Amino acid sequence: MTTGLRRGEVCALRWRDIGLDEEMIEIRRNYILHKGVGTEKDTKTHQMRRIALDSEAIALLREQHRRTSERLDQLNRKITNESYVFTGVKTPDHSKPYSPHAVSSRYRDMAERLDIDTHIHALRHYSATELLSAGIDLRTVAGRLGHGGGGATTLRVYAAWVAGSDRKAAEILGSRMPKRTCDDPPLRKEP
Repeated sequence: MTTGLRRGEVCALRWRDIGLDEEMIEIRRNYILHKGVGTEKDTKTHQMRRIALDSEAIALLREQHRRTSERLDQLNRKITNESYVFTGVKTPDHSKPYSPHAVSSRYRDMAERLDIDTHIHALRHYSATELLSAGIDLRTVAGRLGHGGGGATTLRVYAAWVAGSDRKAAEILGSRMPKRTCDDPPLRKEP
């Protein structure tokens, strides 16, 4: 599930934010830790955004919902819209979010086990570069990443990938133009 979300946005997800049938997710909050104290706050750009999810992400979230429901049943509790989607073992009732630091730590441990040189923020870069190189428009990519300013931040960070897509666009347009023949008169230079 490579949505390009920030780790604090993933940690702040509650079941009310996930539309399994609509295959959408709403990013409303961000969860941060400061000196060991967790706080939920607005997103970095202070805007809610809706992101479409692919079928595999929906399948994974349905499985997470089922497992969460089973865990809560064992505690004689029910899953609610206010339950956090992801939580640590210390809060089996899903009343507190998973720690952003724990997300980074688990990702780092996994990468080391697989002998991959990466970090969690690279998933955002991967998401952005894959979408841009596939020809998805800048505004859509910026919206998925939660970049404000209509794509200015996305363009600044991922300009090389946009330039690559621009080159591809030029080649596509050029290939669709009628080909010049040898009989065509040379282009005249303007005086």
